[in-house]
Amino acid sequence: MSSDPCLGARILVVEDSQLFAEVLCEYLRDQQLVPIGPVGRVETACSLARESEMDAAIVDLKLADRFSFPVCSILVERRIPFLFLTGYGELSVIPTEYRSVPLLSKPFQLDKMRELLRVLLVQRSAGQNRRLSFS
Repeated sequence: MSSDPCLGARILVVEDSQLFAEVLCEYLRDQQLVPIGPVGRVETACSLARESEMDAAIVDLKLADRFSFPVCSILVERRIPFLFLTGYGELSVIPTEYRSVPLLSKPFQLDKMRELLRVLLVQRSAGQNRRLSFS
């Protein structure tokens, strides 16, 4: 892999807005990342989070009428770094164990998302996400 940890990285995309998910995946491909998904249902996302090889994940905080915390639990167990996306003001419902996870509020600049992914991937390659410390 190149010195840029983002190049070729596999990124799980968990987003229930099909149009926005396609924009995210297209952007990731343009940045030479490999999107996995997108998936918009908690059950499907959990299955992919358990079974797919990935380097990081982008997780919408709320999918339809459910929060995505079951997906996050699997990612933490597998030591896969992730960031949250949200279009709502439900930040107070984020469990304590996920409060240090980077969060982007919609709308956001796609370049900001890429920079956060780069930080997560650098931390992962350095072994710094053992306890999901993102601060």
